[in-house]
Order: sequence, then C-alpha cells, then structure tokens
Amino acid sequence: MSAQTGLIWLLAAVALGLAYLSWATARRRQALQDQLQQALDGKQRLQAFLMSMSHHLRTPLNGIMGYAEYIHSSTQEPMVQFTSKIILENSVHMLHLANGLLDLSNIQEGTLQLSHASFELPDLIGSLKALHQVRADEAGIELFAMMANDTPLVMQTDPYRVRQVLNNLLDNALKFTPANGQVVLAVSPSANGRQVTFSVQDTGPGIAAELQATLFKDNISNPSRFVLRPQQGAGLGLILSHHLVRLMGGQLDFSTLAGQGSLFFFTLPLQADNPG
Repeated sequence: MSAQTGLIWLLAAVALGLAYLSWATARRRQALQDQLQQALDGKQRLQAFLMSMSHHLRTPLNGIMGYAEYIHSSTQEPMVQFTSKIILENSVHMLHLANGLLDLSNIQEGTLQLSHASFELPDLIGSLKALHQVRADEAGIELFAMMANDTPLVMQTDPYRVRQVLNNLLDNALKFTPANGQVVLAVSPSANGRQVTFSVQDTGPGIAAELQATLFKDNISNPSRFVLRPQQGAGLGLILSHHLVRLMGGQLDFSTLAGQGSLFFFTLPLQADNPG
C-alpha cells in the first residue's frame, strides 16, 4: 500500500472518529438537556403541589380550629375542654407546617416577597411574651422578655416575618426546656445604633454535635430530611427562620453547650434598604 493510500485511510479514520465524537457529544448534550428539563419540571410540579396542598389544608384546618376554639370556650366539662384543646393545638401545628412548606418553597423559587413597615419593638416583644406565657406556665418554665434601655423603639422591616422567626425560636426553646428551666427573649442595640440584635436563650439539653453542622441546611426535594422525630418536629422552623433572617439582611446563628442550653441570635438593620 502506497504512502498516499495510507494517508487517505488515516484521514478517513480521523474523519470517522471526529464524526462519531460529534455524534456522541450531541447525544450527551441532549441527554443533559433532558435531565435538566426533567429536574425543572419536577421543581415546578413540586411547587404546584405545595401551593395546592397549602391551600387545601388551610381551609378545613381553619374550620376545625374555629369549632375547636368555640367548643373549648363554651363548656366547663373538663374532658371536653381537654380534647378540644388537643384538637386546636394540633390543628395550629398542622397549619404552621403547611405554611412553612409553602414559604420555604417560595424562598427557593425566589418568589417570596417581604413587606416594609414601621412597628414598635416593645409591642412586638410584649405580644410574643403574652402568646407563649400560657404554654410556659403549663410546662413550669420561667419566660422572660427584656429590652435594653437604649434600644430604639421603632424598627422598619417586615414585622410579620420578624414575629414568625421569633415565634419559631421561642417555640423550639420551650419545646426543649425542662420544667423549672428558663427561656429568655432579649433585644439590644448594636454599637453603632443602626442595628438591633434579637436572641432567644434556653436552659435545655443543648444541641448534639452531629446535628449542629446541618441545623440550617435544607433539601425540600428530599422527604427524608423532614422525617418527624420524637420531640423534634419536622425541622422546618429553624431552616425557614434562617432564610427569612437572611432575606431581611441578617444572619441567624447559635451557640450551645451540652447540658446547659442553647442561644439563637440574629441582628437586623433598623431600616431595611429594599423590601423583598
């Protein structure tokens, strides 16, 4: 075989190899595009499911809560009051869970909008203490709420979301604090006077070392992440609070000591630059 013929065969082989490589690359690109589209379709289906679930759960739950509250307040029969209270408390828990899933999904999709309003910090702190005082008394826990003397009285951000975060932190603190323990909600100004720090401290058992690194991590598409555990709940409260604080311009953090309790805290600007 002449050198010219060998060169022709070599060039043909190279061309055939390049054609195969091009075909294989195109197939791989198409497969990746198909996988991406499936993932996007899956996220859209999940978002639609969560929105539908939240809507369809809220309507009957509001009805159940209304009737349970009416029954509880209209009778003095101890057993009826006891059972109606259980129904009401579990209905509220389910409603918060449904709303939390929807909020978390909206945050991941970038569609959650924050409001921007002025509100008085003493009113917020006082109403939070009143809301959780009954539960604290029933559990034999001392609940304190305090503001440093030099704390500004008015703040401008999303009052509903600030309340939601503090509710979640107080709920966790009361859940894990044993009888005769303490939970303290505190507010103080930053050194420059342009920020406010919120904190919730408890005297519970602390957070296990193996849980600390993943405390604020979420994967809404992984149902096993939210498997209910005894005395722990679905784990949505802290994850959602972490995202909400970040959207409001702060950072939720914590410190904990085994057997001594935990402290959760975050700092927010007195005036948010841009809502949403």
